[in-house]
Amino acid sequence: MGNRLTRESDGQTATRSYGDIFDELCPHYLCMGMTAEQYWDGESELKKFYRKAYMLRVENEARTADRNNWYMGQYMIHVLQCVPLLVGGLNVKSGTSLPEYPDKPFLEKLAIQKREEDRKKREEDQAKMAMALMHAAVMQFNKRFEQKQTERKALPEGAGQ
Repeated sequence: MGNRLTRESDGQTATRSYGDIFDELCPHYLCMGMTAEQYWDGESELKKFYRKAYMLRVENEARTADRNNWYMGQYMIHVLQCVPLLVGGLNVKSGTSLPEYPDKPFLEKLAIQKREEDRKKREEDQAKMAMALMHAAVMQFNKRFEQKQTERKALPEGAGQ
């Protein structure tokens, strides 16, 4: 076989050299972000890593696009709920209040809600800490007070004056 690869298709034998295959694949790897020097002179394992990274990036972009399309559908549903429509041949009753279109994007609302929950949690934690410190101070004060009371009782009559 040497430096030639053979492929049989439709009963004919096609001969392609490794050089032809590398020439054909070079633009694909360049699109993946690999430099020409890395492709031609770099480690052969590097190609495998670039290919895997590219596949992960494509998969992540597909998931992101899918999520964005889902959010777009959610926005469209809100738009359609906010506009008086003829649904099934029936007019929307006059005087019916329609839901308002969201004033902020959903993700922004979720981020604001999360920040608010985090702030409330911090405030609760600070209040608990303040209560614990106050309780500790009261306990210390009571302990000192009891010690002084015990000392006064232990002193002979008239010594404390």
